[in-house]
Amino acid sequence: MRQTMKAISDKRRRQIKEERVIRQKLWERCGGRCEKCGRLPDWRGIHPHEKLFRSQGGKLSMENSIMLCSVCHDAEHGLSNKRYNGV
Repeated sequence: MRQTMKAISDKRRRQIKEERVIRQKLWERCGGRCEKCGRLPDWRGIHPHEKLFRSQGGKLSMENSIMLCSVCHDAEHGLSNKRYNGV
């Protein structure tokens, strides 16, 4: 049985394009370093993190977002992985 891909709406396509621009600006602002601890990211990279989550009405924006290394991003979400964060 073939599965068909769901078409992306024009609205979602615009959102993806806008988010790509914001992510690029966030990357330029942070200079490739975590904005919380200042470290260069490990092999897992650097991630945008919304201060007010999208599920709570926040959005990906320069004012609401911060670029975090994986260790700090995990900590912001209450996760801890001692194997990777050097503890």
